[in-house]
Amino acid sequence: MNHIKFSLLVFLFAFPHIVSAASWYQVEIVVFDRLNPDLDGEQWQNEVFTVRNNMVELQAADSAGGLVPYMVLGKARNRLNGVQRVFKLSSQYRPLIHLSWQQPATQRKQSRYVHLQRLDGAPSIPLAETSNLDDEPEFIDELIQLNRVIDGSIRIRSGFYLHADIDLSYFKDLPAENKVLRTSEESFSGNTDKTVIKFKETRKIKLNEIHYFDHPMFGVILQVSRLRSGD
Repeated sequence: MNHIKFSLLVFLFAFPHIVSAASWYQVEIVVFDRLNPDLDGEQWQNEVFTVRNNMVELQAADSAGGLVPYMVLGKARNRLNGVQRVFKLSSQYRPLIHLSWQQPATQRKQSRYVHLQRLDGAPSIPLAETSNLDDEPEFIDELIQLNRVIDGSIRIRSGFYLHADIDLSYFKDLPAENKVLRTSEESFSGNTDKTVIKFKETRKIKLNEIHYFDHPMFGVILQVSRLRSGD
């Protein structure tokens, strides 16, 4: 009887580790621009861009592989390469970000927001080892602000259902007639600063399905699947 109790205790303590080792996701995202959005005279307010605290920066791909949390996967392992190819050949859309990474399945309280960013003339994602700007001069922050194209986060959390929380800001050049100008001085000077357009949505998703998040200015395609055995 004591042997049975001991075996049961060993199983109960070991079980969470078994689950965590098996429950890893491959998250893949494509963010794309609409080159000719139907503005139809609509005016867009320049929204306030804020940086979320405690975001996870993705890790550079490691040739050794293994279960490294939030590590970017090689392009050959992407499952939406066909979608990316269609966007590249399209005259209506332009891909801005396309990448996939691996992460453990986590409940809501333990889930983390992953930082996504696209800068003009720079790699399309911020990586952990290149994200520290403490030694850079102060004007670097202003420079990065001016060069942002996409900046925001995505969180994948599991529970009874799987959910995706997307919070992105798109820095877009808009014609003057489609911008809500903040001051009369802007109108006088012909201000050409980019307009910050925010997109925020939480949605219940299913594993392996391709999910489309629509916005008049840009869009997101997302797929979450089990990390394949041996990856």
